Amino acid sequence: MLRTCRSQDTIAAHQNISDGETIVSEDSKFELGFFSPGNSKDRYLGIWFKNTSPQTVVWVANRETPLTDNSGAVKLDNQGNLTLVNGSGKVIWSSNSSASGANINLLAKLLDTGNLVIKNGNEVLIWQSFDHPGDTYLPEMKLGKNFRTGRETYLTSWRSSDDPSPGEYTFKLLAVKGKFQQVCIRRNFAIETRIGSYNGKLFSGRPEFAVDPADPTYDIHMVVNPNEMYFTYTSNSTDTTFLLRTIFQKKPANQEWIESFTLPVDYCDNYGVCGPYGSCNTASSPYCGCLKGFERKNTNETTLDHNDTSVCRRSIGLDCGHGDGFLKFSSMKLPDTENAVFSSNMSLLDCEVACKNNCGVGCLLWFGDLIDVRVFPQNGQDLYVRLAASELSDLNSSFHTKKRVVMVVTLPISVVLTLLGLILALYIRRNWKKKSDVENNNLMGRAEVSLFGLSKIQRATITSRSTTSWEKAGVLEGQEIAVKRLSKSSQQGLDEFKNEVICIAKLQHRNLVKLFGYCIQGDEKMLIYEYMPNSSLDTFLFG
Repeated sequence: MLRTCRSQDTIAAHQNISDGETIVSEDSKFELGFFSPGNSKDRYLGIWFKNTSPQTVVWVANRETPLTDNSGAVKLDNQGNLTLVNGSGKVIWSSNSSASGANINLLAKLLDTGNLVIKNGNEVLIWQSFDHPGDTYLPEMKLGKNFRTGRETYLTSWRSSDDPSPGEYTFKLLAVKGKFQQVCIRRNFAIETRIGSYNGKLFSGRPEFAVDPADPTYDIHMVVNPNEMYFTYTSNSTDTTFLLRTIFQKKPANQEWIESFTLPVDYCDNYGVCGPYGSCNTASSPYCGCLKGFERKNTNETTLDHNDTSVCRRSIGLDCGHGDGFLKFSSMKLPDTENAVFSSNMSLLDCEVACKNNCGVGCLLWFGDLIDVRVFPQNGQDLYVRLAASELSDLNSSFHTKKRVVMVVTLPISVVLTLLGLILALYIRRNWKKKSDVENNNLMGRAEVSLFGLSKIQRATITSRSTTSWEKAGVLEGQEIAVKRLSKSSQQGLDEFKNEVICIAKLQHRNLVKLFGYCIQGDEKMLIYEYMPNSSLDTFLFG
C-alpha cells in the first residue's frame, strides 16, 4: 500500500490521519500509521521503527478491535481525546483521555523514544502510549505500578504474528507494598520463569544480564517509593537500538536485530522445578537436589511422578532455640520473594537476629517455603538458610572430618611425588652428561689419539704446579706423561678445544712434544703429552 508521509511529527486538534498517511518522529526513528501484520488483511493503528526491515511494530492502539478495511482515520478532539474511527464514523479505539483546565493548543506528538504523547500548550502531559505498552519494552518506558492511580504497566505477547491481540504470556514486575520486587514471566496466571529481584547491579535470576560499568551501553534504574514502584532502562548508545519483547514463540533472526538475551535458557529457568527447599544445578546430574540440611522424602511418602514438587523436607526440624544458626549458600538465585519481607535499613547481623526472633528460614526475610532456587556458575548471590543447631554441628563435623581425610591423603602423596621428582631430575641429569660425553667422544674420533677417562688420569697424577695449568704425572700405560689442564676461567670453548686436539695430533715431528691423548668429561678438558724431563724449549730461550 502506498503511504503518504507527513513532514511533521504531530496531530493537531480536529486533524485527521487517514489510512495511507503517517507521521514521523523528529529524527526519523519512529513512524505512526496504519498497517496489516503478517498475512492478515485487518488494519491496525500502530507505531514502528522507521528504518528497519522487516517492519518492527512496537505499539498497537486497537489490538483487540481491528479495522476490516482501509477506511479508518485517527483524530484528536478539543478535549484531548485521541480516537480511531471506521468509515461510518464508529469509534473503534479511544485513548479515553481528557484535558483539565485550559484546552489550548492540544497536540498528539510522536517522540524519538517511540512514545506517543498528548499535551496542551503548557506542555502538560495528558496521555502517553508508554502507559499502555504492548509486547515491546523500549528505553525510558516504565514497567511497574503507580500506587496512587492503581495503574499497572506490563508487557503482553501477541496472540500470533498475524494477530496483535493480547496473548497468553506477560512480562511483569510484581509490585506490592511491603514486598520485595521481582520480575516474572507468566503464562496466563501461572509463573513460567522468574528473572528475580534487582539489587542495583543485576537481577538475581540472570546474573549475566548485568550492566558493564566499563562500557555501559544501557543503564537499569529501579524506583521504589510510597507512590510507585517500577524499573526502567536508558540507552547510552547513539547508533544502537534496544528493545525487550515478550513473544509467543521464537522467531528466526533477521539482519536488523541481534538477540542478546532470552528466557528461559535451560531446564533450571523453569519456575519451581525442584520444589520447596530444592535447588537446581545444570552442572549436576540429576539437575534437582535438596539444599544442605534438607533431605528427600521417603518414597512411600510421595509419588514417583516427576511433576511432584514436594520432595524435600528438613532433615532436623527447627526448635527456635538460641543454638540455631545459618548456613551460607554462595552464587545462588534467591528464592521467590512472594513470602519475603524486605528492610533496607538492616545489616546482615540485624537480619539474622530478626530472622531468629521470627523463627524464619532465611534472610531477606523469608517466612515460607524456599521456592525456585538454583545454582549459578558465577555472579550469583549469597543465601543464608536457618538450620537446627544439631544439623549445623553435624555439617561442621562432616566438614572437619573431610578436611582431615584430605590432609592425611594428600600429605604423603605430596612427599612421594617430591621425592620421585628429585630422583627423576638426577636420573635425567646423569643420562644427559653421559650422552654429552659420548657425543663429544664420537666427534673427536678423527683425532687419531687416545681418549682417557678422568678417573684414570687422576690416579696417574702425582703432583701439580699451582702457578700453571700443567701437572706432573706418573706413568700412564707405560709412558711418563704431562697433563695440560684447561683453566676454568679460560674463554676457550668446546669447539676450539676439539680443533686444537685435531690440529696437534696431526703435527708429528721429532722436535715437537708428542700428544698421547685427551680427556673430555663434564667440565674438564685435558691434553696428555709426552713428559719432558729437561723442561721445555722456552726455559732455555727465555730463562
